[in-house]
Amino acid sequence: MQNAVLKIDGMNGEACADKVAKVLAGVGGVADVRVSLLNCLASVQYDERQATPQSLAGSLAQAGYPAEPAGTGGGCCGGCCGG
Repeated sequence: MQNAVLKIDGMNGEACADKVAKVLAGVGGVADVRVSLLNCLASVQYDERQATPQSLAGSLAQAGYPAEPAGTGGGCCGGCCGG
């Protein structure tokens, strides 16, 4: 398993954060998703044989939330999303 952190544009409230979490959870190989609305980040634990940070970002973009990998391996600050 790998961990990716995605920077997400367009999250304006809890409903957006919930949708982002649902989209990411629906990607094959994703084991865990934690979304920080405050920091506009998502920490995603995934199977590298089934997904990549770029494919996760692509799934979000298709759902209307432009995203890009913010880094891998260490999670975010470890605060509210537990990365």
